[in-house]
Amino acid sequence: MRQNTLDKIDRIRARLEEQIAEASPGDRLPTVKALMRQHRTAQRTVEAALRPLLEAGRLQARPGVGLVVPGAEAAMEEDAWEGDLLVLYRISESRLARSVLLEMEQRLKLRGRTVLQIGYSSEAQALDLLARMGRFKACLIQIHFEIVSIDFLAALQRHARAIIVDGVSAVGINADAIGTNWREALSIAFRTLQAHGHTRIGFLTSGHEARQIAMARREFQMLSGWLPEADANWLIELDTLPGATQIADITAALGPLRDDNGRLPFTALIAWGIVEGFVLERALTDLGQSIGEELSVLLLGSTDFPSEHVRRFDVIGNSQREKLDTFERVIIDRIDDRGDASRVHYLPISHVVHGSIVRLDPD
Repeated sequence: MRQNTLDKIDRIRARLEEQIAEASPGDRLPTVKALMRQHRTAQRTVEAALRPLLEAGRLQARPGVGLVVPGAEAAMEEDAWEGDLLVLYRISESRLARSVLLEMEQRLKLRGRTVLQIGYSSEAQALDLLARMGRFKACLIQIHFEIVSIDFLAALQRHARAIIVDGVSAVGINADAIGTNWREALSIAFRTLQAHGHTRIGFLTSGHEARQIAMARREFQMLSGWLPEADANWLIELDTLPGATQIADITAALGPLRDDNGRLPFTALIAWGIVEGFVLERALTDLGQSIGEELSVLLLGSTDFPSEHVRRFDVIGNSQREKLDTFERVIIDRIDDRGDASRVHYLPISHVVHGSIVRLDPD
């Protein structure tokens, strides 16, 4: 870093220290953009000047408020918190969902943060548990596609300064939502199969009415309408939530679709909600389907969670590692009461090849 930049950082910091000394607890200081204009410098220079003051607790960066001078009440407020992070998760059969929470807890504890995890089977049970608790700096809620009531959200806001949601089914509720746009992933998968010559494509998914699931189904039906056999309906809906699908569910849904030769009516299948890849592999094998030969298969899911794709299925979706990194960054920001306003954090989508798609030659 050049000497003139270092000098400018020192001048900005000295001026901020003067303003802090003159201010009363709760007073606001100029915003980062205002400081950039005042000192005619770049954002990174202002941030470098601010960093030691923020880390020392002499300033606080509050979402939607800006730079604030903390007061003596800050230490009292610290004692009022029951903990840093409360994790509420709806109990499910998804090993992937639990894996996210367990690794997230480990990461946060390594950074000196306190974490309390509580599972619940119904909102009534969760509300009863919350009624016995104090306030937390942040709450991570894993709803697993279930509907969240207004009463439940209100209770969460009473018991947590910030709310982070695993998944993007619940949006527009003044909370950070982190997850994958599965409608986008479905669209990429569909076009990938088209690019490999497939014009008869099936979609095996949950029939649940959760927003993300329903939007993916609608996207598939719209895309299917542009195929040569537009009237064919190869949307196969299972009466299970993602993560709860068993071998028998798949065989019962696909078995009746086979012709006299045991072939399915489509040459490619997109599957979403199968978090244990061996379940899909076993079901298709039991149905006499040769994966990656007569039937191309493309999973929607985590690209780096081996038990999901079992290194057998091509997979389109998000990286589990990237998801955890995003969760850690957002949660730490909320615990420390800093960062931008709450928003939806969509995870990047990628395609990892394992050889379950075959290219069809044109007739």
